[in-house]
This record gives sequence, structure tokens and C-alpha cells, in this order.
Amino acid sequence: MKNKLFSLIILGISTWLALFIGGAVPLLGTSISAILIGAIIRHTPIYEILDSTITRFVSSYLLKAGIVLLGFTLSLRILNEVGISVLIILVAGILVSILASFIVNKGLKTNKILSMLIGIGTSICGGSAIVATAPVLEAEDEDIAVSITTMFIYSMLALLILPIIGRMLGFTDQMYGIFSGAAVNDTASVVATAFDWSDEAGSIATVVKLVRTLFIVPVTLGVLYYKYSKQRKESLNDGSEKMSISWNQIKSIVPMFVVFFVMAVIFASIVPLSDALIKTISQSSKILMTIALITIGFGVHIQQIKKAGIKPVILGASSWTAVLTISVVLVKILYG
Repeated sequence: MKNKLFSLIILGISTWLALFIGGAVPLLGTSISAILIGAIIRHTPIYEILDSTITRFVSSYLLKAGIVLLGFTLSLRILNEVGISVLIILVAGILVSILASFIVNKGLKTNKILSMLIGIGTSICGGSAIVATAPVLEAEDEDIAVSITTMFIYSMLALLILPIIGRMLGFTDQMYGIFSGAAVNDTASVVATAFDWSDEAGSIATVVKLVRTLFIVPVTLGVLYYKYSKQRKESLNDGSEKMSISWNQIKSIVPMFVVFFVMAVIFASIVPLSDALIKTISQSSKILMTIALITIGFGVHIQQIKKAGIKPVILGASSWTAVLTISVVLVKILYG
């Protein structure tokens, strides 16, 4: 009982600290702060006292609850605020990012799940996309931590590189807003990069980034399809399955939190929610995912990070370079 209470206190203090740091240093972000705090605790005697049943419950159920709540903050109505050209740029960015991570990973030979997390995180919205798809992919804690940390590196680089690209190519406020909204993965970095250019660019980038976040839904469903196809192929090769698809097979592959997440997005798109309610839901989602990310940090050991080495950074570079390139080309073609 004492261990359970102690674990809850440590989680509470750690969550508050991560939220505080994330608020005080937006470019560092709450996700990175939470994982770092968890990893630090992992290397102290405190970790040995923590109750494993508490940490397992938090990392599994609270993470998924946070993802479902995130769905209520994503409304398909925002699609009305952008044109088809922006959607083409965003879809192209997602495709080339994931494709680049797969191609480069063939040479690097890291695990495929880490490669997918980096490709997805780079193309959509960094930590949120990684957190949403990780349970579907059954990713290990260290894969989640490494991929989110990799996102942070390129969010910081974006602050330096994007303005240079924009000036070299003579981007207008509109072009730069679309470019930064499409090419920077972290929301805080998008805001900082775009508003530093101009208020108009910042406003456009914010809308583009919100629309980009919506792609968590189709990408998560795509990951589910990939997972199902892979399992189906393995079963057919074993000769243990018939070609027909059973309902039990589908239920075993599709996690219920994904169903609830999609339902939440649909609900938020049909039923207008007040700004105050959306803010409350968003804050609740952030708290739940922050607690979960701290427990994910518990599973990260310095030796695992050393073992991962430079390969995730190279994967991130390939994916981000692909997104930057396709975004520049399409912005010039469609808006130049």
C-alpha cells in the first residue's frame, strides 16, 4: 500500500514538473520533458520503490484515454478553412516521409516499428502522432522515447533553417505560412517559426498545422491495415488461415481505443463544442498523456539510447528532408 501511495505521489509531482517545464519552455515541450523526467527517475533508487502495477496501468490505460480525449479536439470542419492545394501538400508530405524512412531503414536496419514512428511523427505532428500510433504498432517504450526525442531535434533545426529557405526562395507570407505549417512537426515550433516571419504567416501556419493533425485518423487506420495485412500474409504462408476475414480476427487487431478515438473525432465534427469545453478536454488529454509518457520514460535506460546510436537521427533527417523538399516544390508550383 505504501509503495502504491508513493508511486502516485511521484507520478503526480513528475507530471506537474513536466507540465511546468513544457509551459515555461514551449520549444522543449511537455512530451520531451515527461520522458526525460521518467528516464532520470529510472536511474535513481526511486525507481526500485515504484509499484509496477501502477506504472503498467498508467502507461497502458491512461495513454489510450488521453488519445481518445484528443479526438474530441479534432474537428473535420476545419478542412473548410483550407483549399485542396494545402491538402495535396500535406498528403504528399506524409507519403514521402514514411516512404523515406522505409527506404533509408533498409540500409540502416533498425527495427521497422521505430522507422514507422519516426516517419509518422515527422509527417504529421511529432509526439501526438507517435503516441497515437505506438499502441497500435505495439511499440517498445524505448522506441517511443527515441522517436519523440528525434522529433525534438528537427523541431529545433526548423527554427533556424526554414526562415533561410523562405528568404532564399522569396516566399510571400501566405507561402511561408503554408510551408512552415506543413514542414515542422511540433506545434510550438510551427507557431514560433511562422509568427517570427509575420502575423499573417503565423495565422495561416496554425490553421495548416491543425488540419495536418487531423491526419492522425487516416494514418492510424492505415497502420491498422498494414498490421492486419502483415498478419494475414503470415497466416496464409503458414497455411493456418483461410482467405475469408472473420470478425474475431478484426477485433483482435483493431484496438478499442482506436474505435473510440475515431468516434470522438466524428462526434466533434458533427456536434459543435464550445471553446471552453474543448480547452478543458485538451488539457485533460495532455495531463493523461503526460503521466503516461513519464511511465514510458521509466522504461528507458541510458544503455538503450546508446545502443540506438545515430541511426534514429539519420532516419529523422531523411524523413524531414523529404518533407521539406516536397513542401517547397509544391508550394512554389501551387502558390508561386
